[in-house]
Amino acid sequence: MDNIPAVANNKPLVINAEFVKLTIFNDVSNTANVNVYTFSSSYRTETIDEVEYTPLGGMLAVGVQQRDIRATSADTSISISGIDGDNMDIVLGTKIKGSEIEIIRGFYDNNYILSNTAHRFTGIVTSYNIAEDRQDQTDNFTITLNASSFKAVLENRIAGIRTNKNNWQFIYPNDESMNRPEEIANTYFDFGGTPKRDTQASTTVATGNG
Repeated sequence: MDNIPAVANNKPLVINAEFVKLTIFNDVSNTANVNVYTFSSSYRTETIDEVEYTPLGGMLAVGVQQRDIRATSADTSISISGIDGDNMDIVLGTKIKGSEIEIIRGFYDNNYILSNTAHRFTGIVTSYNIAEDRQDQTDNFTITLNASSFKAVLENRIAGIRTNKNNWQFIYPNDESMNRPEEIANTYFDFGGTPKRDTQASTTVATGNG
């Protein structure tokens, strides 16, 4: 586990911000065809691992990330408020569902210098919603992205192949390992048991004269 001095020694005041990286895949067959958006709840531009994050301050709200030592099937949400109609194209005009989300928490020292970071969440966008708040002639929109961790996505994934000759050899034409499942499906195998001998002994009767 990383040692984070900013939260060590029961420090009474922890100054931190959330940094979000959103990767939208435009073409699943071409992993290089992506749009990447980075933003944070900080009030100034920060660079982490050579990636620059745009400051949104209080307009960005990040949901709670579950704290466990092991990887968990946790969900979280990200809300961005104060968005105008032009910026909504990021959600409505792209394949936002299935996008990758990474969340990093950054910690500041007493001089408000970013001193440490910790990776908090990696997952994909599963759904989104848009809320509108109209005041006088001004429309403000809040976009909320709901995300599931990669572990939750893998647990819910359903995939496989039928274990019969036709389906198996459609993918593996020269593999004969699934040629006989129908024949052995209802066959009982007494694995590990004592071999049983035939109890019906055959008897030969000899007949003859005198």
